[in-house]
Amino acid sequence: MNNRKKIAIIGSGISGLTAGFYLKKHGFDVTVLEANPKVGGRMATFNSEKYIIDTGAQFLSSGYKNILKLIKELNIADEIVETTQIGGIVKGNRIYSLNYHNPFSLIVSGFLNFKEFISLAFGSFKLKKETRRPSPSNYSDWHQFDNENTQDWSDQFFGKTITEYLLEPTLEAFYFQSPEETSKALPIALSKYNTFKTITLKSGINRLPTKIAENLKIELNSKVLEINDNKTNIEIKTKDKSYFADYAVIATTADIAKNLHKNTNSIENKLLETKYSSTINIAFGLKNKLSGKFNYYGIFVPRKERKNISAIAIESNKHSKRVADGDLINVMLAGKSGKKLIDKNEKEIIDEIINELDDYIPNISNEIVFSKLFRWEKAEPYSYVGRSKNINEYRERIKKGNRILLAGDYMGMPFTEGAVETGVWVANKINQFETV
Repeated sequence: MNNRKKIAIIGSGISGLTAGFYLKKHGFDVTVLEANPKVGGRMATFNSEKYIIDTGAQFLSSGYKNILKLIKELNIADEIVETTQIGGIVKGNRIYSLNYHNPFSLIVSGFLNFKEFISLAFGSFKLKKETRRPSPSNYSDWHQFDNENTQDWSDQFFGKTITEYLLEPTLEAFYFQSPEETSKALPIALSKYNTFKTITLKSGINRLPTKIAENLKIELNSKVLEINDNKTNIEIKTKDKSYFADYAVIATTADIAKNLHKNTNSIENKLLETKYSSTINIAFGLKNKLSGKFNYYGIFVPRKERKNISAIAIESNKHSKRVADGDLINVMLAGKSGKKLIDKNEKEIIDEIINELDDYIPNISNEIVFSKLFRWEKAEPYSYVGRSKNINEYRERIKKGNRILLAGDYMGMPFTEGAVETGVWVANKINQFETV
């Protein structure tokens, strides 16, 4: 029994909230400290009278087993809705309509030629045989593949067309990083989600963290300034008071964790040096609903075709109730553009992006009735070669007696399910320490 041991969790992003949720279920006394006035981190939603706008994370997957378990336990399964399963990819002067659950659409549409399609099919079959056991939620499970960047591996394994028109736009649209910057472990792990459906939440992506927070003691506007590991307890200092706990879980971005966690070992130091990609998300409200030919949940723009835009999400194709009038699109910028434009004047950014939008959806500039811009300086952790191996080593080294533990996006897969998995892992690990 843990005798109501006290846990302080720093950060109320989805990782910290998940850790708190399960630690409370295990019987611990949990307090979550959050620097900002609301919970959820990058699982953020902006609600207006006519629109529901996801401003950070955009989609979930029916393969996200940890998130779906949370949703079930929180009794909000009625929030789940399937988006359209059609995606579009820009190539040349057109958008190719692809059904990711029907691989033959890649060749029937003319997007790939026969040789490219066979190369993709053969490579995918080979990968499926080699990746039966690892969990797509747990990045440490993929350390055996963490030895080469995506660009070099994919050019040889699939061919340059697959790299540039399938893998590159996926990495940029969701993680804002290039194949050269990303370990092949990430796209190989992501391949296990290919058979699952794209889903979202009716009320917006922030519904999940907000619901978890209802079950926890949350101290908002409580920026942690210092953590001291004493012999008898851990002291967590904020501007206004100190909290004392038996364990501290730092579930923040890597840079914040680095400033707070002082007595680190070599593997923690490597993980705490993780850098982040940047992006800007711009929501555009439209006078009229887009025509039926734009039946995609999202349009992906490869780097060979783009200026700044990596993806365009069409909100009415996520869920019709998201848009009360006209239509709404969410535009995500590629990582390099995000870094370049992050500090620019809002009007300058929007004018530049509207000009580019007309290249993909002709005359859309005449339809725009409003825009809202969201800056994400730390959008996603880079998954450089070595991060999966480092996470695996960290998890193998952790033992009873470690009272400050790390969780968060840089400690797992660089998306919502990966962050949730790190919260589940840390909750189980602390519970194991106290029950062995």
